[in-house]
Amino acid sequence: MTKRRSLTILIALLILGSQLFFLTGFSLKSEKIPIPQVKKDVYVYDDDDLFDESVEQQINTMLINLEKQTSAEFAVITVKSLLDNSIETYSIEVANSLGIGKKDKDNGVLLLISRSDNRVRLEIGKGLEGILNDAKCGRILDKYFVPHRDNDEYVDATKLTVQAVINVIATDAGVSIDGVDDSITAPEPTKIPWGWIITAIVVVIIILIVLNYLTDGEVLELIADIFDSIGDSDFGGGSGGGSFGGGSFGGGSFGGGGASR
Repeated sequence: MTKRRSLTILIALLILGSQLFFLTGFSLKSEKIPIPQVKKDVYVYDDDDLFDESVEQQINTMLINLEKQTSAEFAVITVKSLLDNSIETYSIEVANSLGIGKKDKDNGVLLLISRSDNRVRLEIGKGLEGILNDAKCGRILDKYFVPHRDNDEYVDATKLTVQAVINVIATDAGVSIDGVDDSITAPEPTKIPWGWIITAIVVVIIILIVLNYLTDGEVLELIADIFDSIGDSDFGGGSGGGSFGGGSFGGGSFGGGGASR
């Protein structure tokens, strides 16, 4: 068999293989992320059927009251799959595409749940990141969502998480939201005893002194170089994400703040 004929057969096989690849529905990219069709006064979109009608209505009523009393928009969305996307990518695209939150306040919240992927995320609008920072969102999920999810109790997980987030927003606005148990609050950060902190600092200083002695002063020179580099760095970066344009909510935008579990 000549080289020319071998090359022709190889090209033909490659073409045939590529055709079969695409005809069978495979793709190198993840499927396009679906965006819910938003309806007026509907804040719960349960595509994965985690809630019955009464639960969905109860959660939705709390979220309607939140919007009326604070103007914040809070959407709860369940999906059957993340379609091989990270939950961070999925949630920020959905949140920005829908424009959850008011445009002039960016006061939107998205609770995204994927049972099949065992993932949940609180996505926080730029205007609420001050009161719902990443650490606080993580503590809320750790206390209210994760333990119930581990027992496949998605209704309790969602209702408790929603109320904890609502109460943070309501407290900041100086109001009480109808239908929400105001005793469900965001957990406070764990306080580290000052004795442990002081001990840790002393241990680090002793280690540095010993290392500096053993290296003839090179450790201190290295630390000085590191601080010089930090001083010369430019930390004036932009936000962590962009807007995909307003949806049927108020046109708020998100920059990637929140927490995933």
